[in-house]
Order: sequence, then C-alpha cells, then structure tokens
Amino acid sequence: MLFRLKPREEKFFAYFNNLAFALCDASKILKNYFEKQEMANDYLQQLITIEEQGDAVLRTVMSQINSSFITPFDREDILRLARGLNSVLDHISGTMEKIVIYKAGKTEDIHIIKLVNVLELACNEIREAVFKLPHIRTKNDEIIRSCDVIRDFEHEGDYLYRAGIALLFENTTDVIAIIKWKEIYEHLETTLDYCENVSNLIKGIAVKYV
Repeated sequence: MLFRLKPREEKFFAYFNNLAFALCDASKILKNYFEKQEMANDYLQQLITIEEQGDAVLRTVMSQINSSFITPFDREDILRLARGLNSVLDHISGTMEKIVIYKAGKTEDIHIIKLVNVLELACNEIREAVFKLPHIRTKNDEIIRSCDVIRDFEHEGDYLYRAGIALLFENTTDVIAIIKWKEIYEHLETTLDYCENVSNLIKGIAVKYV
C-alpha cells in the first residue's frame, strides 16, 4: 500500500482548468465573429480580456511552482502544459487581431469558417482532457483518446487550410486581399498546431504518470 506523506498541490489542476475554459470561451467568440462578421473591434476586445486573464493564470503558475513542495506532476510538465494552453489562447486572440489590423472585411469562404469550427471543437476536447487530469490513473484511456481526437482535428485543419488557400488564389483577383486572408489562414492553422502540441503534452503526462 502506498501512503502519501504530504498532500499534493491540487491547485495546479484548477489553473489548467481555468486556461482550458478560457480556450473554449475564446474559440467560441472567434466563431461568433465569423458567423456575423461585424463589430470586429468588439470581438477583439473580448478576446484581449480573456487573453489577459490567461496571462495572469500563467504568471500565477510560474510564481507558485517553486514554492510548492509536492506537485501533481514534475514542475517542467506543469510549466510546459500551462504555457502550451496559454499559447493557444494567445493565437486565437492573434487571429482576431489580424482581422482588425488588416481591415480584412467579410469573407464567404466556407473553408475558413469550417477551420474556425474545427478549432472550437479542438479546444472543447482539450478542456475534456484537462478536466480529467486529476483522475489520470482511472481515466487514462479517456485522456489519451481525447488527445487522439485533437490530433485528428489538427489534420482536418491542415486539409481545410490547403483547400482554402488554393481557392483563395484561384478566385481572388485582389492581391492585397490575398495577402490579408493568407496571413489569417496561416495564423489559424498555426493555432491548431498549438492545439496538437497541447494534446502531445497531455498524452505525454498521461503515459508518464499512469
């Protein structure tokens, strides 16, 4: 029988949850913008607020990691996961920032709208995996399954990115518009790459601490 001599610092799970829920809120806001495609500055301000909250959580993790005697995972794993989650959040906000800065206007491109939908699904799956981390031994298979789903979403995002870019060059004659939307496409695709990075970090933790 194993005895826990000192309690683990369970607060880190709460920090992970805060960041994961922030991802879901941010991806939903971005999706809502693309459904209406108006008042871009208002949506950006909402995302900036969430991004700042995420940055505050990351700072808290970094300040408390060294003062915690017993952590649920290795300190390096905690920091990598917190930073990974926050990077996704930063990139979601960054997508909206590019739309505003470039004055990109409206688009009817179904691929970019689908790409945003896939991003929201990936963020929701990240939340599911993170929520189960406190029960890493009993829910290990479920966590790993969520990580595989996130990877599949990233692959779907790659397809939508390639198809959307091809259509953009085929149907758009305005060179400036091509440059703007190509940048936005690339930023969204990179955001999904960061989602896959988070899934790899979570899977690594799940395998390590099973």
